[in-house]
Amino acid sequence: MFINIKVDFVDGGDKISRKMQMAIVIAICIAFSCSSTIYAQDINQSITSDNTSYELVSNNSSIGDNSTEMNQNQILVDTTNSTKNNSTEHEEADVLNESKCPNSTSLNNNSAKEEIKAAGTTNSKYSAKFDLKSIKSAASKVKVYIETNHKLPGYVVISNYKLTMSEFLYLLAKGITQLNSGKTTSITLKSVSAATNPNGKSKVGVLYKSAYLTLASKVAKYIENNRRAPNYASSSLGNIQYQRLIYTMSKILNFQATKGYLPKYVSLTSISISGSSNTDEVGISNVNDAYNGETLSNYLKSTSNCQVTNSQISALSASITKGLSSKWSKASAIFNWVRNNLNYSFYYNTKYGAVQTLQLKKGNCVDHSHLLIALARAAGIQARYVHGSCKFNSGTTYGHVWAQLYVNGVWYAADAISYSNSLGVIKNWNTSSVTIKNKYAELPF
Repeated sequence: MFINIKVDFVDGGDKISRKMQMAIVIAICIAFSCSSTIYAQDINQSITSDNTSYELVSNNSSIGDNSTEMNQNQILVDTTNSTKNNSTEHEEADVLNESKCPNSTSLNNNSAKEEIKAAGTTNSKYSAKFDLKSIKSAASKVKVYIETNHKLPGYVVISNYKLTMSEFLYLLAKGITQLNSGKTTSITLKSVSAATNPNGKSKVGVLYKSAYLTLASKVAKYIENNRRAPNYASSSLGNIQYQRLIYTMSKILNFQATKGYLPKYVSLTSISISGSSNTDEVGISNVNDAYNGETLSNYLKSTSNCQVTNSQISALSASITKGLSSKWSKASAIFNWVRNNLNYSFYYNTKYGAVQTLQLKKGNCVDHSHLLIALARAAGIQARYVHGSCKFNSGTTYGHVWAQLYVNGVWYAADAISYSNSLGVIKNWNTSSVTIKNKYAELPF
């Protein structure tokens, strides 16, 4: 560094000797040198501090990137044979796709990436509040499932939270006791381990209201004290086995949901109920509906854009469901095929219909639904269209169309535009805030 110091030695006024003048110059130089050194040290310290701060931010980012998505292993979903080019690209397409339906709005291109980063942040189900309406709706569907399949489902999904059957038993018992006391507050779920050795022997007969209320209270208190489900619960009809407790309490809440009041009694029947199958689910959410008296034959018909009897449609449907015996397994296989084999294409309303969508292997939400419904109906599975307004994970709301497939008394949501979805489970938009506009046997647009 070169320092240019100009010192004027002025004659006149106060006189300064030559030695004194030189001393002043030297003092000025020393002072400037020290000041420069200190300033340089301050700059270096500032750089070090900035680097440290940057390293801390980087470490925090890497921690966030390692978060995993809750429930990423979906039951009955096989995404290994997907024909989509890249799962991340498809996730971004999911956010964009419903500018595809009417009344769509534009999307910030960065929102999809932010959505993917945030995918691992999920509230615990043990801090969630479950309202009585949702619990009663779940009970109605569990009742139908048990009566159809003579076994417990593997789990229940309420408002996108996956509950074990032991956890669901707690909600059933608490729900019954709260309804009897007139309480309408939501119930906070407990962590409940499975029954260790379900057993018990009970007689066919009737439990009157006072008896089943005592039963429900005992079960709820047992779970709260022991944090596991009971193997059985004693009653005037004997020791009621764990599986039968779930069925009996589901019947009670189903009656209350239908009639608006608790029954005077509940019957213990001789129905055979085996344990849970981990591959079966009962999906309970705002997008899965219980059967409500619809004329089911209307949802098997061929239409202009849902060509059920077309040879390509019927042949593919038969191929997808070959070797499968249950209605659920067939419906799930058809859903997975459409989800895994179609690419998304942007446009409004219907453009291709089921047959041409199959040929082109692409379509918007409407044509995805046309093909899915045609394949389902060709397999003898009732299917219908749902039109709604959905808030996607990006935070933006769009018009949207998806399907519902009817299996064992439940209309299961089937939205095949996203890899994250499975039959009856929606993850790419908020099911709690959806606005349903209409449901159709034949889509009018």
